[in-house]
Amino acid sequence: MPLSESAAAAIRAHHEEFPPAEVEIEDRTDPRNPTWRKARLLFVSEAGGAIRRGSWSKVWARHVQRTNKALAAAGSPLRVPADATLHDLRHFYASVLIKHGASVKKVQRRLGHAKPSITLDLYVHLWEDDEDETAELIDKILC
Repeated sequence: MPLSESAAAAIRAHHEEFPPAEVEIEDRTDPRNPTWRKARLLFVSEAGGAIRRGSWSKVWARHVQRTNKALAAAGSPLRVPADATLHDLRHFYASVLIKHGASVKKVQRRLGHAKPSITLDLYVHLWEDDEDETAELIDKILC
């Protein structure tokens, strides 16, 4: 996935301080046939293992608190809502892409949706309404 230079720099800095850990994880891609495989994880638990699904909310809450403290220290009025979830962050990401002109296809690929129709069903309200523009286009053609 393409990353902005600032995101790539942040990941490089994270790698330097916290090298990726190779761990054994359970792969449930096929729930009828779970297997174990090695994975290099960018983020790990305090014990150095995979962060379990049930622990993510605690990890996320700590990051929200740290982010809000940093924002306050910098004098910014912005805050991450205390009840914000990682899924909210995903929606925020999609919304920013759309607001800045990304096509349905680009947003679909970035979010990993199987079809563009899934992306449209969720985010169509964020694309600008071109109804007025289409009426003007028809007038230009007919007149």
